[in-house]
Amino acid sequence: MNDVNRQWVVARASQSQGIGLERECFGQRTGDIPTPADGEVLIRNVYFACDPMNHAWVKGLEARFEPIPVGQAMKGGIAGRVVASRSERFAVGDAVTGFLDWADYVVCDGIDDTGTALQKLPPGADLASGLATLGMTGQCAYLGLADFGKPQPGETVVVSGAAGAIGTVAGQIARIHGARVIGIAGGPQKCAMLKDQLQFEQTIDYKNEEVADRLAALCPEGIDVFFDNVGGPILDAALANIAHGGRIVICGGISGYNDEVPGLQNHLMLAMRGAQMAGFFYFDYVHRFEEAAAQLNAWLREGKIQEVLDIAEGFDAAADAALRQFAGGNTGKQLVKIAHDPHPGEPSTGL
Repeated sequence: MNDVNRQWVVARASQSQGIGLERECFGQRTGDIPTPADGEVLIRNVYFACDPMNHAWVKGLEARFEPIPVGQAMKGGIAGRVVASRSERFAVGDAVTGFLDWADYVVCDGIDDTGTALQKLPPGADLASGLATLGMTGQCAYLGLADFGKPQPGETVVVSGAAGAIGTVAGQIARIHGARVIGIAGGPQKCAMLKDQLQFEQTIDYKNEEVADRLAALCPEGIDVFFDNVGGPILDAALANIAHGGRIVICGGISGYNDEVPGLQNHLMLAMRGAQMAGFFYFDYVHRFEEAAAQLNAWLREGKIQEVLDIAEGFDAAADAALRQFAGGNTGKQLVKIAHDPHPGEPSTGL
């Protein structure tokens, strides 16, 4: 076990107008490895998850999260291994995920910093999967489609941000349900990955093609389900092409997280075509986490879902990796691997 505990901390208050933090907001410090008290476990973190939520948490999210003060540890998704336990619910060697400090080691009483129960991974599941397909990423895709999109065999499902963390899973779930899947992504490499690796039927390269025109050509009878991770002009293009009775699922809006985007022009198409648009917030569905993870794990083990992971190596890589997502620099789920997985009986080492 390392003799120090590295932490990422909020180095200064953000001056940006959007969600994204500036590089100068990320700082480091070292301290002692914490000791678990009665009812607590010591977790050796192996992966950090990079999500817009990391940034929003520092700034605070009204009615959801209080801002993290300057000097305090940054928080986000972690996947790690229990290396010491004084809890009856967890044993040494358990693989766990939750939302905790971005540090080498962290103690937890079984409830993470969002007030949600620490989740154990199924036997044999990879720690990275706990933050990707089996974690918030995959579960957002599952819940958004199961409860709102409800794709049916033969319907046309369009996914924006399709080469991103949630989009890659959402498209594959729609395909599992027998839908025709079209992915919108940025650049020929991402579009090729969606078709060749994930079996999307068609793709639209928003950097090099006119999205509204391509949607009209590829969806002559309209879009039955639009799973949106982007917002802005791409959402407006989907509204212009929505089918009668279509469903729009608002999962994210990364185009407007840092920059202002023009208001929607085509929202009246919801009325004209009897369509529906609904959003959801992940932490409102805690009671569904176990169901979602079980189904996603089954699809993963059966080979029906392929994971797309973008893994940065080393503790020091966390800040730059966290900033890449706002520039579209990642493909699939952006993770940071900070240590080798300390399997039961093995020493824990860093990278």
